[in-house]
Amino acid sequence: MPTLVRQNGFRVMIHTDDHAPAHVHCYRGKKLVVVTLADLSVRDRQHASDRDVQVALRIVEQHRDRLRQAWRDFHGED
Repeated sequence: MPTLVRQNGFRVMIHTDDHAPAHVHCYRGKKLVVVTLADLSVRDRQHASDRDVQVALRIVEQHRDRLRQAWRDFHGED
């Protein structure tokens, strides 16, 4: 499970054995925000405050093209 982005205390990762739709896991300590890449919707959040969610969404939006390409590289689909 490679870390693709480190920013604002978050590690943005794609699980190599994951499933569609294309999404990323944003970890900050024990907090988790899972974001779908197509529409930047929040699929899941664990222990994350509203502020954590907003920061994670901004990070994913900023790096979305790169993250989508990484998803295609790992999973062959978008």
